Amino acid sequence: MNVEDRLRQLPQMAEELDLEATEALKRKIMQRIREYEEKRARRRRMIPAICCAAAAVVFLVGGVFAIPALRAPTGPAPTDAPLMTAIAAGDSLPMGEKLALDLPQGSITISNSANPSYRSIWAGQNGGNFPLVGVEGRYYRLLTNPTAISSEFLGSALGTVDQYTSEPALAGRSGICSNVVQAGETVYAVRGMNGALAAANVDGTLRVFQRVSFGGSALVGGESLADTLQAGSVTALELSGVGAIKDAAEAKRLVNILLENAEYQKASSGESNQSLLIQMSSGLTLQMAVNGEKLMACGTWACPEFFDAFQEALQ
Repeated sequence: MNVEDRLRQLPQMAEELDLEATEALKRKIMQRIREYEEKRARRRRMIPAICCAAAAVVFLVGGVFAIPALRAPTGPAPTDAPLMTAIAAGDSLPMGEKLALDLPQGSITISNSANPSYRSIWAGQNGGNFPLVGVEGRYYRLLTNPTAISSEFLGSALGTVDQYTSEPALAGRSGICSNVVQAGETVYAVRGMNGALAAANVDGTLRVFQRVSFGGSALVGGESLADTLQAGSVTALELSGVGAIKDAAEAKRLVNILLENAEYQKASSGESNQSLLIQMSSGLTLQMAVNGEKLMACGTWACPEFFDAFQEALQ
């Protein structure tokens, strides 16, 4: 129901409340309704029409008329009650099971298609740079999925953003810089994913970033692919255009082949029209771009053994 429809109901509401529908009352109510509509638009959330109708109810409190503000739910979906009960009772659940319950509905899942289409969960570029966080020369790219996580995912604090810049490539390698996380915000490691994922607030929502190469920087020191991927708790794989592996044991075997045989090619990496999605027991998903027999995330890696084994696993 829009503002005009609500105003047309004023005479009836005033009669029910034994009030006179004066112009002053109309203006006051219209102002409240517009304030509510603006808040709802900023939150970009749909509220059932029945709640919108309830927002037009007028309350008399101390002689002042006010329309109660309806608040759309914010943040991630609440954790399931069984988990909270188990924690309260001191039960020990596997960390992956706990974190998966904290992910909001709609988080990415491995495709059921025999030939899954290309999907990318890396946030796109804006002004020539993708949204990122740089931590002491290690760079993390914003993921589009999940759109929010619970604080249960947070590990140790890596520090606070001390450089907020639209040109992160020009920022120094020391400290923490970002073109999407505001200065002063804390950047955290993601529990169980140290080196592979980071998390920070973006516009008031806790978001996830994946380790990637940027500005000619990929590995730091004696790092390996395992350090930047941390895929030990993998449960499923999806290679676009090829197929999906949903058996956890088989998915883990294939990732081990990748980690053991991948050969580092160069620091730079790119995107293509093919991707490898790596789903973890926590419910989070990692991504590598694919080009031929090369995989790209934090640098470019060649591994024909992985692709041969993946094809065999589908047969």
